[in-house]
Amino acid sequence: MSVERIVCLVPSLTEALVDFGLIERQVGRTRYCTEPQDLIEPVSEVGGTKNPDIKGILDLEPDLVVMNAEENRLEDYQALSAAGLNVYVTHPRTVAEAAQMLAELGRVSGAASAGRSLEGACMAALAQVREDSARRPSMRVFCPIWRNPWMTFHRDTYVGSVLRTVGFDNVFSDRLDAGTDFFTVELDEVAEKAPHMVLLPDEPYVFTADHGRELAAMGVGARHEPIDGKDLSWYGPRLPGALRRLAALSS
Repeated sequence: MSVERIVCLVPSLTEALVDFGLIERQVGRTRYCTEPQDLIEPVSEVGGTKNPDIKGILDLEPDLVVMNAEENRLEDYQALSAAGLNVYVTHPRTVAEAAQMLAELGRVSGAASAGRSLEGACMAALAQVREDSARRPSMRVFCPIWRNPWMTFHRDTYVGSVLRTVGFDNVFSDRLDAGTDFFTVELDEVAEKAPHMVLLPDEPYVFTADHGRELAAMGVGARHEPIDGKDLSWYGPRLPGALRRLAALSS
């Protein structure tokens, strides 16, 4: 089936579809699908990632809806599928899986060559940072994703894979018994883990230098580095550069 009308409910994959040259086919996006800003703004908004406007999506009559098992809700997937829409669901848990998924997204969206090209660029960057990180000791890090309460993640997540790939040792890597990928922690617990570095992403929570000073006062981390949260959690055309930028921090 020819894909001429696409609704994407995943910010990083909206950016990937633009990179594939499919901006003219994108008819719907969430309010969080903001990149690339100069191109994506005219595309219709259909709510948020967790509360999409199902009727609005149906009214757009898409040939393809792109979703993610982590960012989007099961009930919204079920509603769209029950309405007869073609829904492609993604859920990469590693950097390599993200690269492979981008090739598959290219195929299902009608841009197979562009998808394969981006997969190749991601895999080349992955191989390079793995080779580089193997030459040096891993650096122990704490990376929060939320505050009040403080939250972080274990190794079997996409963000966990990113940290491991670029040479970081997530101090909560082994918290597999938490019952969820993302879980709360107490700062005294973090301090006991003795991370050398704290990464401070600017999304989903906007961490700032003030939070770094707060953590330093609690004895958490000798070094505090603000990072682009998209480098940590967005897969798409920014992935090769993100791996290289994060790897540079671990050297």
